[in-house]
Amino acid sequence: MFTPPAREERREEILDLPQIDPGELRASLEDLSRIHRLLGGASEAEWAARIAGWPRSRPFRMLDVGAGGCIFLRSIALQCRRHHLKAILVGVDRSRPVLDIARTVLGSYPEITLVQSDALALPFPARSFDFVVCSLLLHHLPGKSWESFLRQMGDLAAELAVVGDLRRGHVAYWLTWAFTRLLTRGRMTRNDGPLSVLRALTLPEARALAGRAGWDPHLVRRSFPLRYLMRHPGGR
Repeated sequence: MFTPPAREERREEILDLPQIDPGELRASLEDLSRIHRLLGGASEAEWAARIAGWPRSRPFRMLDVGAGGCIFLRSIALQCRRHHLKAILVGVDRSRPVLDIARTVLGSYPEITLVQSDALALPFPARSFDFVVCSLLLHHLPGKSWESFLRQMGDLAAELAVVGDLRRGHVAYWLTWAFTRLLTRGRMTRNDGPLSVLRALTLPEARALAGRAGWDPHLVRRSFPLRYLMRHPGGR
């Protein structure tokens, strides 16, 4: 049995530094958009099916925590339009520069609202959304806050909360290192990508965390590419 690399807790990613060069930040968000086009979409079929079956009498309400450039929410908005479904989509990020960049591509997406907020203190009452999602953010948060963060996510979702992140491991680290060198351009992406893997959880660790937070560990599963997904049914 292979032992995963030790989890890196002390080294900060460039994205988490107080001051970030705007050009580097924009290049990193462009890299993430490119990665999504190449490797994303593993769960898009599932969301497309949910949207297709959603009652037309109810708006489709979704919160994306750590929305970044709103790549995912834009995809959801387009799917809702195809099905003539009213959408109420909210993207949260704590970074004002990230939100400013996101706004430059959201002019034609009036169904998407951006909110600046700390992910650990979201300004919404319980069950405000049908679906609450969070991708590649958990490893950026302090480890001592993870359980309360998951509980908060579950409380906000009437139907389903989904949290996804990278899976820590030697293969994931070296593949991420190689991928960022071959297919991305930004210094931030090349630095932060491999480091993100080292700051993330293994699948067993993610399942243990889910159990401590009151989520079902059996609903924590592998996801392409080299990620895991944690799911928690909401409560009306």
